Amino acid sequence: MSSNAQDACPPDGGRPGPARAGTMARTERVWIPPSASKASRRSPLKGKTTSSVRGSLVNPATNREMVYDSTLERDLIGIAVTNPDVVAVREQPAPITYVDADGRRRSHTLDLVTDLRGGIRLNIAVKPASKVRSSGIEETLGRLQAQSARGPKERFVVRTGDHITRDRAADARLILKSRRMRDETVIAEVGAVASTLRGTVPIAGLMAASRNDGHGFMAVVALIGDGVLEHAGPGRISPASRVRPVRKPSNTH
Repeated sequence: MSSNAQDACPPDGGRPGPARAGTMARTERVWIPPSASKASRRSPLKGKTTSSVRGSLVNPATNREMVYDSTLERDLIGIAVTNPDVVAVREQPAPITYVDADGRRRSHTLDLVTDLRGGIRLNIAVKPASKVRSSGIEETLGRLQAQSARGPKERFVVRTGDHITRDRAADARLILKSRRMRDETVIAEVGAVASTLRGTVPIAGLMAASRNDGHGFMAVVALIGDGVLEHAGPGRISPASRVRPVRKPSNTH
């Protein structure tokens, strides 16, 4: 069995966003067209039903187009590329071969493959919750898991709307927006105050102590996307919700 993989997602260097007069020099921006998706297949934009949603988005970290066949796939891509624990993302990778219950060789194309920090590869099939059982996807993923050459370093899972929630998707879109309008000067200003936090605080409070405007809010969002701050809720990321420093793993045993 084989799994083709990677569209690396390094930390986004970002292009400077709008800033107050005097905080940074104005520079010319050169637009670089995104590179094409590496998906192994691409569905036509027009689906069989009027409710079908197909399209593409651009990952700002890699400036690469990523295609999707449903709103669930679109939202999962956004969640994956904005997760600080994800180091590589690939949609619609090359088919993986496996042996079914009758001994026949078959192939299956996953919807998304992500590589996580620590070396775990997560192979994801996306389905509406109502179609998981009838599709037989759990049996297919079970066989792929059992026949994986990577063993415990590779996992095959199904994700539904129960995992790909509207709040998580909305937060991901906000983080992607913060990357497109990224301003390192403001991020450094807010980050200096964030580095002194010892508990959970409202985002509005952090802004009041650093940069209390729209740029300050987007800097907080960028710090969440960078894995410096953790959103603690409630609800979606907003000035009224709360953040805390990301807990660093202990080196003691």
